[in-house]
Amino acid sequence: MICVLFDLDGTLTDSAEGIKKSVVYALEKKGVPVPADDILTLFIGPPIVDSLREHCGMTEAEAEETYGYFKERYHTIGKFENKVYKDVESMLVTLRQTNTYVAVATAKPEPLAKEVLEHFGLTKYFEIIKGADTARGMVHKEDILKEALNDMKEISSNRTKKEITGWYMVGDRKYDMEAAKKLGCRAVAVTYGYGTQEELEAAGADYICHTPSDVILNIAVDTLL
Repeated sequence: MICVLFDLDGTLTDSAEGIKKSVVYALEKKGVPVPADDILTLFIGPPIVDSLREHCGMTEAEAEETYGYFKERYHTIGKFENKVYKDVESMLVTLRQTNTYVAVATAKPEPLAKEVLEHFGLTKYFEIIKGADTARGMVHKEDILKEALNDMKEISSNRTKKEITGWYMVGDRKYDMEAAKKLGCRAVAVTYGYGTQEELEAAGADYICHTPSDVILNIAVDTLL
C-alpha cells in the first residue's frame, strides 16, 4: 500500500487572494512598503514570518509583529478567499478508491488547514491533516512532513500490520520537493500552483505534473515499475 501526502496552498486550493490581501493589510498597518505582486506570490507556501524577513528585510521581532496583523485579517476573512482547484476532488476520490492512504502535510497552521478543508468538504478524504504548530516549534515543511510520515506509519501498522511500501509528497514549491527528498519520499511537483517549473526541477522533483490528473497518472506508472 502507498501513501500520498499533499501540500494545501497551491496544490489542493488556490489561496492566493486571501494570503496576498492579508499580507498587504499587514504591511500597510506596519507602515512598510508593499512589494510587487510577483513578490507577494512568494509568500504562499513558506511560513509568513520567514517570508517577511526574506522579502521585506524585517527583523524577527518586526516580522512577528507584522504576522500578528496578518492574522487579524487572514483568520477572519482571508482564509475563505480561496477555492479548490479544478479536478482536485476527483483526484482524491480516485486515490481513495485504489486503497491509497491520503494525507495532508502543510506549513499552514494546523487548525486553519483543518478549517479550510472542512469548509470545502474535503476532510473526509484524508487520514490525517498535519500542519504547523508554533507552540512546539514545528513550522517548517521538513518537520511537518516527518511527523506526518511517522503518524501514517503508526496508522498503517495498527490497521493492517503492514508497512507502507511507497511514499509520495505532492506540492507546488521547492520546500515540498526538498522535504520529500530529505525524508525518502518521491517528490511530485504540480505546476498549476505558485512555484515555477524551473524552481521545482532545481529542487529535485521526480515528476512534473501540470494537472491533478497528471498526479494520478505519474503515481500509477511509478507503482508499476
